[in-house]
Amino acid sequence: MRNSKLIVSVATFSAILSIGAASAADLPTRAYTKAPAMIAAVYDWTGFYIGANAGGHWGRDRLTIDADPLGFGGGAAAEANALSAGSLKPSGFIGGGQIGYNWQRNNLLLGLEADAAWLDGRAARSITYPTALVLNPTDVMTNSTRATWLATVRGRLGVAFDRTLLYATGGVAFGELKTTDTFCGFGCLPAFVALGAFSSVSASTTRTGWTAGVGVEHAIANNWSVKVEYLYVDLGTLSTSIPPCPLCLTLPIQSDVTVHHRYTDNLLRVSINYRFGGPVIAKY
Repeated sequence: MRNSKLIVSVATFSAILSIGAASAADLPTRAYTKAPAMIAAVYDWTGFYIGANAGGHWGRDRLTIDADPLGFGGGAAAEANALSAGSLKPSGFIGGGQIGYNWQRNNLLLGLEADAAWLDGRAARSITYPTALVLNPTDVMTNSTRATWLATVRGRLGVAFDRTLLYATGGVAFGELKTTDTFCGFGCLPAFVALGAFSSVSASTTRTGWTAGVGVEHAIANNWSVKVEYLYVDLGTLSTSIPPCPLCLTLPIQSDVTVHHRYTDNLLRVSINYRFGGPVIAKY
């Protein structure tokens, strides 16, 4: 009796296993699914931006003169011109702001930027001509130069490495130059100055030139970036003419002098920018 119950139980269990196996065989085969690819966040520089900058500038005003042969004793004018050649080097702080737009395609970036800045710094010199060169003994000429503001409109061409951008830039530069040139005869002694031995001319003019440079910019946050930039600026040549001093005309000895100023500048500055728009894109 006990054996018959055991045989029935084993038969029942075998039947259940057979039914389960048959049902499993009827189920569809499960398809293999590939794991999803990793998604990388890549910085996109496209969009408008605005910012501020500060740094230093190192200007150079190359000076040459055209001297009146009468005032400088005929052939001595050439020697006076040679002695007058030289450079003034105004330097100081520069600070301002910029606005621009970037367009990025793959790793290539094209951009347009405009900026304006205030400049500090003035340079001056004084030349005393040897008595042998001039009819007026120990004539003195002084020159001073300063740049007060500078603005540029530039294109940018760069290569983006995610959040770091390397670029070259160039375009048009505008700036204001202030110059003062004086000429003083007879050693610039007070008595002769009172008689009219002193003459001066001051000029303030806006010049147009060109600029070129390089820079590196890095995104420190989704919409914020910092950059370091170097620019070379050439504002061309400005000429002023010192009129004859009143005393020189009465002698009569002429001493009118034309001074040529050729101004260039070197800028090194740090900028911070805020960019509008979405800062990153998803790349599979």
